[in-house]
Amino acid sequence: MRLMIAFASALAMAGAGAASGQTPFTPATGPACKDESGDGLSVWTCPGPAGYVIRFADEGNIVSLTIAPRRSIEKLVKPTAQWRGAGQVFGDKVQWIMRSGVPKAAVIRTWSRVGDDERDVQELSVFAINGEKACLFDAVEIHTDKANKAALARAEQAANSRCPGK
Repeated sequence: MRLMIAFASALAMAGAGAASGQTPFTPATGPACKDESGDGLSVWTCPGPAGYVIRFADEGNIVSLTIAPRRSIEKLVKPTAQWRGAGQVFGDKVQWIMRSGVPKAAVIRTWSRVGDDERDVQELSVFAINGEKACLFDAVEIHTDKANKAALARAEQAANSRCPGK
């Protein structure tokens, strides 16, 4: 009887883990990324899971990132997100939320300059991914209690959401 209860508990826990999906990490910089920089503009594209990529751009004051399948990254006119950069600008890795082997959300540490006082803010930015469209879903200030856990919870919500139509 105890063996059956233990087996049932193990199955329930495995099912709960599968329901929440996988969360692989990929680099946001380094040798796996392709450098496409030009005069006054740093641009690099890093591979993500399942044929997706994330393109980073930094012109010194304004920064952006774009998340899309590799086959469509060149066709996109607007970045997924753009802001006034500060500090390191982008974290070293991207955490992906997967559903049935497809990226549905991503989390990356970002630095920005905000407000009239132009203070530096460090956040865990959460993006929803809907096929070829991705959008900023939310951000968790890094000094929030249990910020990583909160960002992952928001990413799980983002994975079940859709980006606005326009």
